[in-house]
Amino acid sequence: TTSISLLDPLNIQQLNRKELAKAACCNLSEAFETNASVDASFTDAVTGTRQIRMLGLDGKYTQLLIDNLPGPRGLNVVQGLSFIPGPWIDNISISKGTGSVINGYESITGQINVAMRNPENAEPLHINLYVSGDGRLEWNHVSRHQVNRRWSTALLSHAELGTAINDRNNDTFLDTPLKRDLVLRNEWKFRGDRGIRGEYTISSVMMKRLAGQSSAYSDSDSPFSLLKPYLENTDSSSAWTAATKISRFEASAKTGFVFPTKSWQSIGTQFFASTHTQEHKFGNRSYKGTEDYFRGNALFSGIINNTDHKFTTGVSFVYDDFNEIGTWGAEFDAWDSENDTISRTEIVPGAFFEYTWTAGERLVVVAGLRGDHHNLYGNFASPRLHVRYSLAEETSIKLVAGRGFRTANVFMEQLGSWASNRRWDIQENLAPEVATNLGLNLVSKFRLNSRDASLSLDGYFTNFDNRIVVDLYNSPHEVSIYNLNNSGGYPSRSSSTTVQLEFDWSFHRRLDIRAAYRWVDAVTGYASGDFDAGNGFEMLQDPYVSKHRAFTQWSYASKASKEGYQTRIDATVQWVGPQALPVPGGMASMHPSVSPSFTQVNLQFTQIYPGNLEFYFGVENLTNVKQMSPIAGTNAGGLDLENFDASLVYGPILGRMTYAGLRWTLGS
Repeated sequence: TTSISLLDPLNIQQLNRKELAKAACCNLSEAFETNASVDASFTDAVTGTRQIRMLGLDGKYTQLLIDNLPGPRGLNVVQGLSFIPGPWIDNISISKGTGSVINGYESITGQINVAMRNPENAEPLHINLYVSGDGRLEWNHVSRHQVNRRWSTALLSHAELGTAINDRNNDTFLDTPLKRDLVLRNEWKFRGDRGIRGEYTISSVMMKRLAGQSSAYSDSDSPFSLLKPYLENTDSSSAWTAATKISRFEASAKTGFVFPTKSWQSIGTQFFASTHTQEHKFGNRSYKGTEDYFRGNALFSGIINNTDHKFTTGVSFVYDDFNEIGTWGAEFDAWDSENDTISRTEIVPGAFFEYTWTAGERLVVVAGLRGDHHNLYGNFASPRLHVRYSLAEETSIKLVAGRGFRTANVFMEQLGSWASNRRWDIQENLAPEVATNLGLNLVSKFRLNSRDASLSLDGYFTNFDNRIVVDLYNSPHEVSIYNLNNSGGYPSRSSSTTVQLEFDWSFHRRLDIRAAYRWVDAVTGYASGDFDAGNGFEMLQDPYVSKHRAFTQWSYASKASKEGYQTRIDATVQWVGPQALPVPGGMASMHPSVSPSFTQVNLQFTQIYPGNLEFYFGVENLTNVKQMSPIAGTNAGGLDLENFDASLVYGPILGRMTYAGLRWTLGS
């Protein structure tokens, strides 16, 4: 269900459909429950939004791609993970370290490419129905249609509804948001007779979420009728509420031509465009943002003398237009009556060249360089190097070194801070984030007790030349955002070091075992006083990052009967070590500064019936681990708005959750 290539110079782990079916993979943010390299956690205790981390850093430093085109980023960087349903996914490729220069300059800690089911690999019809103990209902559908000899298409649909009032910890706040989502996608493929290939897609997203105190919704027959007045600040309810509305549209086109007499030579174009509108209101602070994004690539691939020397070169163009309007003020209970507008337009032309040298069977080197000119920040160079050397037939060592940069979108990337009383204190003239990543990986495949096994050991170091720091340590009433760079002769003040060991073993023909351990040291220099005054920096552990994490998974499958019956059992156990929490002195009595360690157990049973019918049911968080008092500022007498903070989340909130589902596939 997972594979690591010994030959690819990039350290890529691929998860296929069977791996995704081992858990309740409802969307991409939940697709890494059985993976040790990517962590998923909640942004806050209100909205139920999940974010990912890789190599000890937030998911915004990992470039997310959908069929090698731009994925969740910009205003879509966090919540966009929930717009990619798990049943739509064919496989996921996780690449650690800076990726290929072909895909742009934003990859710092890695690339995650999600390959979707399409007209070539999808079945004629696939349906997935899901229901969970928290009242969540889902419909997922994929179908393939052959239009004629050259054209084929795939239709994909996803609908999600959640209207149950869940408050298991009795803190008056919903443990899970009320939700109503609809996601649609249509892809077309063209296969010409003379080497021409084309892939063209359109997709749309409509998402509505309501959260906050349960008293605001418990008496309503139609809670989503409250969405508009909440967003427009016309509601008369005294309860604290959170409302979100997102609409998004995407279109892409990939066209390529392979020269009939030169199979190693091709040209191609990639175009992607999206428009995104988001409104949300948390308490008495509101936000509306729009983003119009376009990216185009033109590529040419060929060889130099022979196929031992390959290259890909091309040009790219990025247009990114942001318009954000927020209402916030200097004091929590005295907001400005006027709206503040933040707008910027990024125009980034670039060019790239990537060269691959194959020196026999042992050595492969991929060296790439891209240069980009940013209309707001000037010129950037992004060199990347990947080397694979085979120490033996079944043992490879891989090296990666590269540089990446990105511009921050602080309001969306720090979504959890909206669910608090913290004021935004943002330094003027925030610079792009620039970082260098170095990594080394050793992977070996062997036989243990006459069964297949593999061992992977890797270490990565990410060092920032400039980082946009989100400082929650300085004050319980403020989120400070500022540049942290090496100017003025200071040494590096933000870095992340990770070491991971993973072992896979087919213990028995019916039982597979996976075990992993990861150590992370992510540190940043936080301003000890007013960051504008430059009073010095204190090196602290990055919050919500556990230094130690252990993981094991056991997968059992019975022998399939002649009629097609089979039983599968998948169990995942994850131990998460202590995490630093951004609790300033004024809140020390309300929250600990270090979280306790905890263990989560997930269990799933799948029964396969004749006719490609599967019934699955499972339990997440079997031991019912819960973070006690996840929301600061709640008490029996009501809300303490001065100290209200729902963003201090380090562990599960809902507790034990059961679920069940049905998969049915027609044809193959």
